[in-house]
Amino acid sequence: MKARGILLALWTASAAMRAEGQSPDWFDAFRGKAYAQGDTSFVARERSAPPDSLPLFRARWVVLRYAGFAESQRRFWPYRNLLLVTTPDGVRYVLESGFGFVDEKHLDEERPFQRVASANAAFELWSSGTAGEAPADAVAEPDPCAGDRQRVRATGGTLTFFLADLGSSTVRTTLGEILAATFSEDERRDLAGLLRVSVENGAALSNELPFFYVREPLLAVNLAFRDSAPSREQRTVLLAPDPVPSGDLASWRALAHLPLDLPPFPALPPEKPIQ
Repeated sequence: MKARGILLALWTASAAMRAEGQSPDWFDAFRGKAYAQGDTSFVARERSAPPDSLPLFRARWVVLRYAGFAESQRRFWPYRNLLLVTTPDGVRYVLESGFGFVDEKHLDEERPFQRVASANAAFELWSSGTAGEAPADAVAEPDPCAGDRQRVRATGGTLTFFLADLGSSTVRTTLGEILAATFSEDERRDLAGLLRVSVENGAALSNELPFFYVREPLLAVNLAFRDSAPSREQRTVLLAPDPVPSGDLASWRALAHLPLDLPPFPALPPEKPIQ
């Protein structure tokens, strides 16, 4: 566990980050035919604002599933839990919580966890070890220090750390430096506004394992802006159902890397009772 100190502040310049072959591609981890399991739209307003006030932004919540392995295990298919945000100025951002394809022979490999992207840059968090969901019959004996190891890969730099060290000044300072080198001042202002969204929103896809919540993609912003994360009392922005029809997802395909064809996720069979 003393090796944690060595892993802190492994920050590299953005030029190195962009060099060919320096990092895996986020979207390579999502394989197989894609399905849409959820698609809901919200408007964001201050808690005290009247219902007819102009929204602070609009957000579309989309959950995608990928046929990564056996049909009998589709409850555990890889997923992308996305929040597609549009500001009043028409600027767009993608917030994402994901869990990609799991190779049962290499459970210690890094895989996607959280991502924030604009049209110009991306801030990604990858998780290694066996943290997170896995196929029901997966068996692993991870290193006791490996399960919570995280790596930030962003346009502005990289950082490897353990979740237990997220409160350290070294990690938080480095995250701030990477953030500043990744997004422009205007982008940071827009994204920081998302920190005030209440994470108490109970919107979820139920009757499903694993469960999906609309608050999960927002965690990526909280990690990126770790030193600016407000208290629960300061999270005064609420998400309410958007009365405006969502329309298709064609305009989001390039920014969010959405497949062209997204049929509905197949209905799950009833679970067999425990004998």
